[in-house]
Amino acid sequence: MLGSKYSVEAYDGHDVLLGSVGETRRGFVTARLRNISLSRWTPFRLHAVGPDGRPLLVITKSAGIGTRPTKVAWPDGRPVGSIVPQPGRYALLDANGTHLCLLGDVLHLQLGRIERRNGRRVRRDVVRIRPGTAEPVRSLAVAAAVAFDVVRGVGTNHLSSGDVIPDFLSS
Repeated sequence: MLGSKYSVEAYDGHDVLLGSVGETRRGFVTARLRNISLSRWTPFRLHAVGPDGRPLLVITKSAGIGTRPTKVAWPDGRPVGSIVPQPGRYALLDANGTHLCLLGDVLHLQLGRIERRNGRRVRRDVVRIRPGTAEPVRSLAVAAAVAFDVVRGVGTNHLSSGDVIPDFLSS
């Protein structure tokens, strides 16, 4: 358990695999902090890939206490934007730092439903993004849902991963 890394698969509402997200690297100190439930202050670098292995997004956050933005980039390194914590909410900013909207305006997150898939019990977090949400807000909302999973510590301090059901990835 001490060497576990973050890994999660995303399915649509019909259990069709849409993609997966995995952590590319993690140091000894980060692993220990996550094992004692201090995930919110640990750095991460996550890669989201489609079901065919095609890279979709890179999501990063630096270490430290306080309000650090989570940065989101396309696979080629071009910035998509960032997710910035504010008191009681999260702001989505474009690559130039312009405020686009608040996360709660476009995303609804239902946490921890327990269901069965292939004979196993799995925890499902259902993510819904407002229909018609355009880029880059859509990609920032997807990244925020994944980053929230790491920050709250689910999937980071044990070997089994949870599931995210983003109805929006297939559209």
